[in-house]
Amino acid sequence: MDPSRKLNDIKIKMAFLEWYKKDCKNKCVGYYDSYKNQRATSDMDIAKHKKYLTNYWKEMVEEAESHPQKEGAYVRMTWLYAGNTYRKMVEPLDIAEYYRKTENRDYVKQGRSKHYVLLEKWWKEDCESHHPMDLLSKKRNVDGNFTEDSCFWAHVEEARFSCGLIKDFGRFGGGNEEEKRLCEGYLLWFEGYVMEQIGNYALNPEVFVAGSSFMKWWTEFQGIVGSGHRSGLAEFMRKGTFRKYGSDTVTNMPHRDELMFNMTPGNFDGKNVSMFGSW
Repeated sequence: MDPSRKLNDIKIKMAFLEWYKKDCKNKCVGYYDSYKNQRATSDMDIAKHKKYLTNYWKEMVEEAESHPQKEGAYVRMTWLYAGNTYRKMVEPLDIAEYYRKTENRDYVKQGRSKHYVLLEKWWKEDCESHHPMDLLSKKRNVDGNFTEDSCFWAHVEEARFSCGLIKDFGRFGGGNEEEKRLCEGYLLWFEGYVMEQIGNYALNPEVFVAGSSFMKWWTEFQGIVGSGHRSGLAEFMRKGTFRKYGSDTVTNMPHRDELMFNMTPGNFDGKNVSMFGSW
């Protein structure tokens, strides 16, 4: 196929996904949850556009990996911008497909495609570090921006899974204490991670739509830690500040230093969960 024609096809496919995202917003549902639940014809129709885009970008990444730095800096930056716009829009849909199968776990380590990993790596190395967006600009554009971490919804799903395991431990007793500590540790990390994303205006407001997977996690988490739990995220959610997220009326954001950020998923030893008290 002629390269210019193929590029035009890519733009059309991306436009379909943009339309889908806006259509979900108009229906007051996030496009991640809409695609995961597959309740409308549009949810199923968008899969073919997603597949076309993924095949295209997998080929492009393989070629770039085989022939690095073939093009000039400006061309590479433009190419990476397009690739990472694709990543932020399409990877959440891959995550939705992955967790639609209830037995699947740990998308980041077990399910993530290499081309997403490389697009993100190259973007951070070549573009993001040299052209960072200031916080005020991100705040002004938060409603139109994509959630920056394209793996955000995978972390949400793992946090919900951790809540479910902890509930089972409480309901049935016994169980693996080490696994319980790991779940508690993950939830501790996840709270800090979410608050960091909020503080950086790195989430799209669709995260806080009623009935979203994130809001379901929050309800489940509240049921575990109780009303006495104190954290920056707890304050943000309980005061309803999330309803104003991204607007100029939000002036008293909880400070990220209230939470721990020195953990990463999969690196818990189960020892640093005392701030939760006894669950």
